[in-house]
Formats: sequence, structure tokens, C-alpha cells
Amino acid sequence: MQERIKAVQRRIKRFTAKRRSPQVRPGDSGPSASADTALVSVVIPVFNSMPYLAELLESLDKQDLDPAQFEVIAVDDGSTDPSGKLLDKVAARNAHFRVIHQANSGWPGKPRNVGIDASKAPYVFFCDGDDRLGPETLRRMVDYALRHDVDVVVPKLVGVNGRRVQASLFKETEADVDRRKILGTLSPQKMIRRDLLDSHGIRFHEDKVRLEDGMVMAQCYLLANRVSVLADYDYYFIRTRDDGLNISSERTVAEGYTWSVGEIARIIKENEKDQDRADLMVLDLYRRKCLRTYDPERFGRLGRSIRSRWVEAHAEFVERYIPESLESELSPIFRQRSQLVRARDLDGLERLAGSETLLRAIPHSSSVQINSDGSAVLAFRMEPAGGFDELFLALRRRGGGKDEKLLLQSGSAGSGIYSVTVPGGLLRGYQGNIVDCFVEASVGGFSGPPQRVLIGDDVPLPSRENGVRAYSTIHGNLSLDLR
Repeated sequence: MQERIKAVQRRIKRFTAKRRSPQVRPGDSGPSASADTALVSVVIPVFNSMPYLAELLESLDKQDLDPAQFEVIAVDDGSTDPSGKLLDKVAARNAHFRVIHQANSGWPGKPRNVGIDASKAPYVFFCDGDDRLGPETLRRMVDYALRHDVDVVVPKLVGVNGRRVQASLFKETEADVDRRKILGTLSPQKMIRRDLLDSHGIRFHEDKVRLEDGMVMAQCYLLANRVSVLADYDYYFIRTRDDGLNISSERTVAEGYTWSVGEIARIIKENEKDQDRADLMVLDLYRRKCLRTYDPERFGRLGRSIRSRWVEAHAEFVERYIPESLESELSPIFRQRSQLVRARDLDGLERLAGSETLLRAIPHSSSVQINSDGSAVLAFRMEPAGGFDELFLALRRRGGGKDEKLLLQSGSAGSGIYSVTVPGGLLRGYQGNIVDCFVEASVGGFSGPPQRVLIGDDVPLPSRENGVRAYSTIHGNLSLDLR
């Protein structure tokens, strides 16, 4: 391990030695005292970031990494609030800080590029002025990157003030994270090997282009030799601003945003050698960045002419990047959305959005009966209730296998209870297994996703009968044990 660390350090020295000294221009405080010794440059695009900027700078001041091993390059993009003055004040008392003032460019891409070009360190870490770091963040990231020869370090994000993060990505540290998985986070708060950026000419779009950070990150992930996720510490606290002025909250234009999604798709297709896998990566992107537009609450806020523009833009994306055969990989709601987008069927999308509450209705078990012939009678109520075309019980063998589906029958008028008898012969086919119970709804000609059946403590469960035991799982779901 020590030999590997020494080899990486020799590589860093060679890389640093061949870099030209950054040029100093008006409004630039000049190279920091750590410019030649830093292992990481923290690049911060700043525009009207007060009062949050003070918290970020304080968190950088509290880093337990030797200041000689990191520098902060803050690029003030024409702030009109006190952000620029605060940066100058902090840089005056911190020799490892550098401040560059420039005319407003209107987007984070240019200040980030200016920061990259001003740095000499072998790693660059992108922060935003609204956020903050844990005190051990830089040391932990640098140590890990050097020890494991990492090109892209993805630190654990923690949401602040309601900011949502993809917590599933940060369940455990992974030295070599799956590229399809890591494409789930396209925000720029990553530490990237400088040589990766330079050797491939990777830079941010400097015009007002949505998802410009996603274009950079997609290239970095797919061209890197090693991408690592660090989940052992709360590294980066990412914030939703109280004033709602996060860049990501700005109103999006259908055509421009979808063009940006297409650029990321193009990058994936051009840089992922396995084209079947590339298709799945693009499908994931399409589901997250396009099909979520049709979530009922979001879609409902749009005027009809805007809805039509989104459908047209997405249809063009589908025609270029999403073969019909790929739609089978989507869950039922998303698959139906995609089919309607492909057909440019705005009316259908509006009907689907209006049906989704019922399509996602949650089944609650109201009674369970095991008969002497080995059959089972299961009854349910749905929340919300009413308006279903059909309801089906879906039995799923735990561990995999094809679902068996049985039509539910409605009870007396107004009872809201649906029931089904599962034949003993069918259950005997599951002998030696656990069977999980789901209900699928059909509304207005659309099909809902399988929803796990909930069972409350107030519902009595019969004792084992003819090798069948009904029970409530640790999560309060109904299952049948035939072992």
C-alpha cells in the first residue's frame, strides 16, 4: 500500500511540475500560498450567496487538512450583494484562499472553468456558495483518493432545509462504483482528478445551459478509471435556499432542458462501450429527467400549451434515443407515460395523470381465512376507495418468479371490500416458499403498479392450516408461508 501511495505522489509531482503558472488578471488576488503544494483546489462559483456563503467559508476554515495541502479558489461572478467583500476579507486573513472577481456571466459554468484554469492541484473539488462541508471532508477525500488512486470521488451528500438527496447512493463506501448507478447523481459536488479534466478537454458550458454540470459529470464517470463513493461520513451539506434562488429552482424551458438531456444521452452513448448497457443508462436518465414531468402534481401546475411543448420535446427525444423495446424495462406508470409521449397523446397523458391516485391506491387486508381444503380467502379495502375498473391480487414467490394474478370481486354495494379465493391447488404450487401479496389496480384503461398489501394489528390471522400460514412481515405486509 505504501508503494502505491508513493507512486501516486510521484505522479502528482510530475503533473504539477509540467503545469504552467496561472496568469494573474485584474480582480484576481493571485495564486494562494498553497498553490504549489495543494493536493486539492476547492473551486466555488459565487453569485449573491449571502448569508449562506459565510457558513461555507467558516466550514472551509475549520477543515482539519493542513492548509498547505489545499487551496480555495472562489470566483465572484459579479455579485451585487456583500459576497465579494466577504470573500476579500476572508482571503486577506487566509493565505491559502484566492479570490477572482469577474463580470457576471449569468451561469455557474464560466466561474467553475475559471477556477479550474486558475488551479494547479492534482484534484479539483466543486462546491456551491449555499452549502457547507463537514470539518474532516477534505482530508478524508484526499486520503482516500491517494490511497486508492481514484479519478472521481463522490462524497456523501446530506440534504439541508428540505433538499432531497439520493440517499440510496450513499448506503456504503464503494471503491469501484457501478457506472449506471453513479449516473444517478449528476450534480457537480465531486472531487475530480485534474488530469482527467485536462486530458479529455472536459469543461462546463459557459452559456445558460441547463444540466451543464450533468454533461461534465457524465463524461467524468464514463472516462474515469475509478469512481468511488464515500459513505462513511457526512461530507457535504447541500441546501435548499430559503429565498428559493437555487439555480436548480429556476423555471425550465421544455426545448432547452430536453436538449440538455439529449446531450447527456449522447455522451453516454459515445463513451459507454457496451451499447445495451448504454441504452439502460439513457433509459434511467429519461425516466428521471423527462418522464417525471408527468407526475400529477407537477404536470397539473402547467398550462396546456406548456404541457404540449413538453410532450413534443420529449417525443423527439424518444424517437432518437428510446427504442420501443426498451420501454418494457420501465415500471407500469412510467411505461404508459412513455407510450403516450411517443404517440404525442397529450389527452392521454392528462387522463393518466388524473388516474394515478387511484392507480397507486394502497390495499389494506381486512380479513384472512385459510380453509380446510388448503384454499385461502383474502379480503381488502383500498385507500383511496372507489372508481376502479378492476383489481387483481398478485402473488409473488419471494426470491423471484412470475406473478400469479387473480381478479378481485367487489362486495355488497358501498362496503368498499374486495375479496378473492386463492385455490388450494394454486397455493400448493408454492409449497416450500414464502408468497408476498400485492394488489394491482386498473382505472380508465390504465394499469397501476403492484402495491404491497398492508395488514394491521387489528386483523386476526388464522393459525397454520394445511401447510399455509398467513403472517405480517416486519414492515406490516401480508405474506403466506408455505414452507
